[in-house]
Amino acid sequence: MRFIILLLVSIVFVFGAHEKRGQKYYLKRCSSCHGTGKMWGNVATQSEWKDFLNKDLNELKSFHTKNPELIKYLDSNEFKKEKNRLRRFLQEFASDSESIPSCNN
Repeated sequence: MRFIILLLVSIVFVFGAHEKRGQKYYLKRCSSCHGTGKMWGNVATQSEWKDFLNKDLNELKSFHTKNPELIKYLDSNEFKKEKNRLRRFLQEFASDSESIPSCNN
């Protein structure tokens, strides 16, 4: 029984860690144009964020044509490593999630 409890706690911690790293990534790369992720995440559903960030990124690039540096970054290995964390963070505050942003987050 202890093993199961420890396993569940570990799983919750790992998923929370991904969201926190996704939030740091978002704040570093996206917030200067898109504002807080907690408000921006709300513009799409969880499945829409998944589809948007799992496709070939042409749609994402089309929204950022005036920022060639960002387009280059979207093709980088760094972005490939971080996009799942970013997706989890945006899904946390998606329009159909149960998370409600608070004033102090």
